[in-house]
Amino acid sequence: MTDFMFLGSVAILYSMLVVSPGPNFLVVTTAAMSQSRRQAIYVGLGVTTGSVIWASLATAGLGVLLAHMAWLQRSLQIGGGTYLLYIGANQWRNSAKPLAAAPTNLSRQSACQAYRYGLVTNLTNPGSLAFFSSVFAALFAPSVAPWLKFASIAIVAVISTTWQLTVAMAFSLVHARQAYVRAKTVIDRCTGGFLALFGMKLVLRGVRSPVSLTVSMSLS
Repeated sequence: MTDFMFLGSVAILYSMLVVSPGPNFLVVTTAAMSQSRRQAIYVGLGVTTGSVIWASLATAGLGVLLAHMAWLQRSLQIGGGTYLLYIGANQWRNSAKPLAAAPTNLSRQSACQAYRYGLVTNLTNPGSLAFFSSVFAALFAPSVAPWLKFASIAIVAVISTTWQLTVAMAFSLVHARQAYVRAKTVIDRCTGGFLALFGMKLVLRGVRSPVSLTVSMSLS
């Protein structure tokens, strides 16, 4: 495989995952519709930073590490699932409250808080762990040149930034925000329910047995 083909494979694989619906996508779109474009952009940048961290760990041998440390994999599953369960339950609990009064995770956050919210969501997203510790990590054999690893991380950063900014801008349009206000309760309950159920599933998996992670979990 040539260097160009290798980098192309990285770009294609990550692009397929970043556009799939999941916790990362939900927190950015919710911020865009319920808060502002600025809030959503910072949340998206936090998500991107998380992806860069995951990619860096993958190129450094994350998959090999987890293969020999089942307890660490289980801990990441339980920790990530617990966090998703928490934000999902919080979203559901405040779904019926008016937009201005709902004290959700995204309510009146500073730029730093919004950024941290996106970062933590991605770092605790089991789908991110699944992808970067399996398919993505499998690309990086010991023989892969260091410059290719750095270039791959840069590709992840560019693709993620482009996608997150596009989502933030699209869902912050007036029509999108008006639709959210009209259907806030339904949207928040669907979003919160999805995150909570996804989190509960991961916690139960981690508690029961050190099952292997699958790439079918959503990354975005």
